[in-house]
Amino acid sequence: MTSQERHTLTASIASKTGPSSAARALIAPAEQKLSTPESDVEGGLRPVWGSIIDVAADTEHQSQEPLVAVVRAVQQQNFAKDGTVTVWGGKVKVWSDLPLFGASVRDAWNRAPGTGSANDFSASQWRNINAFLARLTSLSPSTPAFDFSMFGLWTLRSAFEANEPSSADADAAKVWFEYAGDVLTKLSSEGKSFPAKVGAGGSSYADKEWTGFNPQRLEVWQAAL
Repeated sequence: MTSQERHTLTASIASKTGPSSAARALIAPAEQKLSTPESDVEGGLRPVWGSIIDVAADTEHQSQEPLVAVVRAVQQQNFAKDGTVTVWGGKVKVWSDLPLFGASVRDAWNRAPGTGSANDFSASQWRNINAFLARLTSLSPSTPAFDFSMFGLWTLRSAFEANEPSSADADAAKVWFEYAGDVLTKLSSEGKSFPAKVGAGGSSYADKEWTGFNPQRLEVWQAAL
């Protein structure tokens, strides 16, 4: 069953509604839930992010500009007086911090092709989702909330550092360079790292003490394109 949010988002894009108007229509149900005394923060926000991810999956990556414009408009919306809510014990701002969007993207990673979940994405959907996140990440130098580079690293690792990479991973990895190549290069030169083993090397590079982006790793990826 299609959610109200997905129906609204799809209709707005199809009718070429302006990004701000489309954003307000998309987030209206969430803001209604968040405005109640016993507000259900996750119940309000998750359907918004889920609809965006699902529409991204079903939109060919070359045609995602309108969707990106709507998401940019969502991030610029103001909610209530200060828009602050508590998520997992921390204070975040709706909508500028995009609360729970990253968590929703992480959930999508559990549906990667070949994962074996009940609703795995197809190879083309996986490429489209990665392209969408790469498009957003390309905006992160000016809007840090759009930094989804960790997911890009995971896709690039699966595609170019695994012993037996899949064609779906390879296709998804290529769009990161297509839409966010400059950011990947910048992060590599800066040596952006992640905690624990989040940014560790893949099975073919397990001996490397990689913790994130670096110039050597970038060369490995570029050579494999």
